[in-house]
Amino acid sequence: MPAYHDIDGEPCHSSEYLLTEVLRNRWGFNGLLVADYGGVDLLYSHHGIATDSAGAAALSFNAGLDIELPDDACSAKLELALSRGEFSINKLDEIVARVLTVKFELGLFENPYCELPQQPLHNEDSERLAYQVAAESLVLLKNDGLLPLSQQTSVALLGATADDQLALLGGYSFPVHLILSSDECNTRVAATLRETFEQAFHTVCYAKGCDILTERHANAPVFPGDVDLALAQSLDSPISMDMSGFDEANGAIQDSDVVVVCVGDLAGLFQTGTVGEGSDADSLDLPGVQQALIDLALDSGKPVAVIVTGGRPYNLGRAENEAAAILYGWAPGQIGAQAITDAVLGKVNPSGRLTVSIPKSVGAVPYYYNHKLKSGGTPIAYHFGSNYPFGYGLSYTSFEYDEFSIEAHNVEQEESIEVTVRVRNSGSVAGQEVVQLYVRDLVSSLVRPIRELKGFGKVFLEPGEQKTLRFSLPVEMLNFTNHLHQRVVEAGDFEIMVGKSSTDIVFRESITVMGKTRILPQKWRMVCETSIS
Repeated sequence: MPAYHDIDGEPCHSSEYLLTEVLRNRWGFNGLLVADYGGVDLLYSHHGIATDSAGAAALSFNAGLDIELPDDACSAKLELALSRGEFSINKLDEIVARVLTVKFELGLFENPYCELPQQPLHNEDSERLAYQVAAESLVLLKNDGLLPLSQQTSVALLGATADDQLALLGGYSFPVHLILSSDECNTRVAATLRETFEQAFHTVCYAKGCDILTERHANAPVFPGDVDLALAQSLDSPISMDMSGFDEANGAIQDSDVVVVCVGDLAGLFQTGTVGEGSDADSLDLPGVQQALIDLALDSGKPVAVIVTGGRPYNLGRAENEAAAILYGWAPGQIGAQAITDAVLGKVNPSGRLTVSIPKSVGAVPYYYNHKLKSGGTPIAYHFGSNYPFGYGLSYTSFEYDEFSIEAHNVEQEESIEVTVRVRNSGSVAGQEVVQLYVRDLVSSLVRPIRELKGFGKVFLEPGEQKTLRFSLPVEMLNFTNHLHQRVVEAGDFEIMVGKSSTDIVFRESITVMGKTRILPQKWRMVCETSIS
């Protein structure tokens, strides 16, 4: 699927170079290319490179497109484009041949209909998998020893996301998707954190404290091409700034031993929520008065744990220094509340690692671990940087690394770099460690990132147990794209790093790739194999 935007003035939906030369000829893609919704018409109505919808259709299908989505607004005009000489029968035959080939390969002419499922799609196996996904994706950012909690602990459970099942789901989950069409769905699809906490702890005092949104509606003009409409209208933000629930929250705090504050976003498409497609954020702060609710809990002097759900990173203000624990649940799905609760109780030992860095300031955005030296923004302000970098995550146990070795420090272009490291659980409980392999190209004809993740391995260890991880990294994975748009590996020196995160590097050594620059074949090795013994 081409993207909506242009590259150097050429829209992706009309780029024969990208869709045919690069994607099909160089990369070997032999499937079907479908338009992003309305992307063909935008060549005429937005980008202004076609005089009408027929011309837009001709540009896209000549470039390599096979199917227009979501309808035939432009493809229905291809006959006009054909009469004007902008489109040819030969090109039409080429497209039809590709579509029919895929249909024949799928057997659609012999078996045009899917069999109806005989068993419920929602079953014990799906629930077990959903729980595992949620449990292994939890990221523990901070813990001063408060977690895990005992079931005997009296808990004040606060926050707008504590008793909202939609707070656990992403923007394209079905219940959230319905909001865009103003359809109401009251079906229970997921237990909330309040429900799982009340089942797990003997004493839970719940108080919402605040809302995130005053209402959820779909009327924001953020679809492609609506920029003028967005600028011309005036709408009040539905984000709630009401703090009248703080008194009730304070009462719950005073009656409890520990405070758990549940914060984050509500996913929603095109401004029906506070995060998701078409619901961009301009701040790393929590929406509404959620930060003030955290601060209220911190002011009490009680131990505070913050549970975050949502699809993006946040700055949590004072909580990053003063909270006893911070646990990120992201959008954990239908069994996510149970997984989070089990982690708070210690039945799950958090083992997730950050797939994004969390910068200290929104002014540092875009903030990414694999930046180039100057392209990443240097010199930087004092308040930039990150307390929680890419690959970071804590555990209820600790791990030690030793016995790092590289089998051969001089390797040929078609060989692999063999790296081993031993990991030991030096704590008192079982847990999983994510061992990360990074590489830096030390000398190159083009500027290269300061580090790139090339492989990782997740290893389960009982207390005192140790295992050895072996990474087999194909030299092909040291490649980059040169000025001729060729994927190449240059001979020379590379630094191999093993670490607990992108900034917590435990071992590093250099290797040398021998020979000359190699242009990679279409099917190059692109997986770093990891084995554990």
